[in-house]
Amino acid sequence: MTATGAGAFLTAWTPWPPGLVLLVLTVAPYLLWWRRALARGAAWSPWRAALYLALGTGTLAYAVCGPLQVLRAETYWVAALQVGVLSCVTPVGLALGDPLGLRALARGRDEVALPRGVVGVALRVLMFPAVSSLLAVGSVTVVFFTPYLVASTRSLVVEAALVVHLVGTGLLFVLPLLVPALLPAWATPGVRALLAFVDGLFDAVPGIALLSTSGLLVPTFPGFAAHGGDLLLEQHLGGGALLAVSEVVGLPVLAAVLLEWVRADRAEARAADAAEDAVDQIADRSDDPPGLWWETDPRFAGRWAPRDRG
Repeated sequence: MTATGAGAFLTAWTPWPPGLVLLVLTVAPYLLWWRRALARGAAWSPWRAALYLALGTGTLAYAVCGPLQVLRAETYWVAALQVGVLSCVTPVGLALGDPLGLRALARGRDEVALPRGVVGVALRVLMFPAVSSLLAVGSVTVVFFTPYLVASTRSLVVEAALVVHLVGTGLLFVLPLLVPALLPAWATPGVRALLAFVDGLFDAVPGIALLSTSGLLVPTFPGFAAHGGDLLLEQHLGGGALLAVSEVVGLPVLAAVLLEWVRADRAEARAADAAEDAVDQIADRSDDPPGLWWETDPRFAGRWAPRDRG
């Protein structure tokens, strides 16, 4: 790649309308909830806000209004990189910012709660680990092994649907991992750490599939028609880019779940110590005699009881 081409990854930006709308929909509510939480006197972690705005909406902006959006139709591996960012990196950044926790704090609630009724039931089904993991991996696979990707380069509506689709399915998996209230009670920190590890293995499937193909999957891709060269190599580069992004971004999720596991163990240990101390204090008080033996022995207690002298 030439210097001019490399520089495009910093300077090529475009005000893509659906991307701008999506950015407003992700940034504005978060800032509003943060303001309301502060107005209630509640503290919010600046680290969570930084992760949400930098890793979450920042990568979203780079993918939908930045170089990845500008160059996606020209270079296949850039399109693959955009898919990886939208399906893996952006959802992780948004989830680490804990928008649901901030929303609950802004409303004066202690815990995150899903909507009631049909919507809440549907979300719980979609967020069930087996379902959400298959949705996330299946969504990325469909993009590359069907005409979905090519159609997104020719239709604004399909392109916008692709962006929402990838970010949404990514959030359906990663949000419950970091918000325990969204999963059943059996999903302890240890179980969620295992789920994060297994999902990291599943996320590698689309990238490996692209790397191992022996023929062009979408020969009608605009970038293939615009220039020559080794098109199969470019497709393999796309698989490598997708694989690298999906595997690297899995590490922060696993680290966050493991950190929560450590904190949960410490909290349980403190609770157990407090309960043991309370039992010891009760036992110590019960061992102390309430008085002298002739005052507590029922055979003499009545004789030595103080008399009312009027």
